[in-house]
Amino acid sequence: MGQADNSRPPILHELAASVKKKRSEMGLSQERLAELAGLSRDTINALESGRLDNLSLTRAERLVNTLGYGLGVTGTRTKDDGDASALETASMSSSISYGEPIPPEVLRHSLLTGAIPPKHIAQLRALLDESPLTVLSGVAEQIEQENMVRRKSTWARMRQLAVALACSRPIWR
Repeated sequence: MGQADNSRPPILHELAASVKKKRSEMGLSQERLAELAGLSRDTINALESGRLDNLSLTRAERLVNTLGYGLGVTGTRTKDDGDASALETASMSSSISYGEPIPPEVLRHSLLTGAIPPKHIAQLRALLDESPLTVLSGVAEQIEQENMVRRKSTWARMRQLAVALACSRPIWR
């Protein structure tokens, strides 16, 4: 780890900004993120503060996957008109074990209000416990865009619902 300067690779600047923003949105401390990603808190701190000069691809991938990002070469995938929205994708992913999905608008209402839909408790629990974090990140982004609710608030609501539903996923603890 060296001094923060402009000789640091641009990808580390971009990674640091993305990690810090997403960690904050998700309500995770540096220590908790490090624990979930299998890294040291010092590594997270050095990355975010601009003191990290190098990070292996393996460690970077573990870190970004923990935050619901993917590590790719080509950039962000954009939604085509024929693609399902994040809420629709989340809805469908929650139905895999239960046959009937939680309707996207019921899911939206639950994430906006914290109300647990009695007919869809199992699906909501499955969504929060089993869906890829990229799906949950997409939901937080869609709610921000369509309902003007900050992603951080949606992540906090997801955590609240996960605790109420006794979800076991480590990120909710």
